[in-house]
Amino acid sequence: MPYAGPCDDPAVQDIAIYLRPEANGIKVESTILKNIHDNDAYKKALRIVYLANLPGDFIVANHVIEEHYDVKIRFARLGRLAFTEAMKREFTDCFGLPFEDASVLGAFEALEKLGLSAEELFRVWVPAEHFTKIHRQSVKRYNGHFIVNYDIPALLHKNSDDTDIFSMIIRSYLPYREFHRLINAINHALEEERIISNPGLYSHVFHYSKGPFEQILDGIGYLYEDERRHVEPDEMSFFRFLLERGIDREQISEAIHNPIMLFRMPDGTEREMHLFEYTFEDAFPQALEKFSRRIPPS
Repeated sequence: MPYAGPCDDPAVQDIAIYLRPEANGIKVESTILKNIHDNDAYKKALRIVYLANLPGDFIVANHVIEEHYDVKIRFARLGRLAFTEAMKREFTDCFGLPFEDASVLGAFEALEKLGLSAEELFRVWVPAEHFTKIHRQSVKRYNGHFIVNYDIPALLHKNSDDTDIFSMIIRSYLPYREFHRLINAINHALEEERIISNPGLYSHVFHYSKGPFEQILDGIGYLYEDERRHVEPDEMSFFRFLLERGIDREQISEAIHNPIMLFRMPDGTEREMHLFEYTFEDAFPQALEKFSRRIPPS
């Protein structure tokens, strides 16, 4: 289904859903589509405005996965060198160990140091207190080391010419808290089909945009006009919303690719946040208002 184009209604949410590379398949696709189509409560509030199956060779040739996970890959490669001062403090608060004294490894360095394959590292289990996320970057404590974005090497390894990715955009006139009901229905259906063992594991199978800025990132990654080119960013609903309110294209692009930034809070204090987390599940006007509070780097 070709993309229907942007919507000018600021109450809309254009939520992208795509399957994880390792979880694609007709059964998963049909389960998700059936739950959207058969959900009588939301038929008037939801509309599919884009549907595609991106071939694996196209994804590899266009570096779709590498570009989409650029920030996480950067942290997986740089490890401790990528941490900001605020992230270091949060690390210390979480693990009770000064950041400077900890062996913090990017996932790729961890593979060499621990002698594990990408899949073995991905499947390493640790208790909950040995795992955290800081500005959306996962940190797993294992064998005396703190491994950053342990899942990235396996994700890149699974990306191949043979791995297609199913993606769609749902135009929703519901606030996110209402959209959750649809996601919950899909999760339970996936459990009934024995695709996942419990509803909390849906993220192993599919992703959905959890805020307006993430909608832009997901659109840049998975929204195409045809086999040759992306839909232009200003044809995405939230991107156009920002442009029409005076935000420069370059500012938007920089924010999407470098989303960890400093904001001035309503109480006047400054706080470093990940833009996607700060605008989590916001309506378009709320996300713009928060974005306008960003503090340019000195």
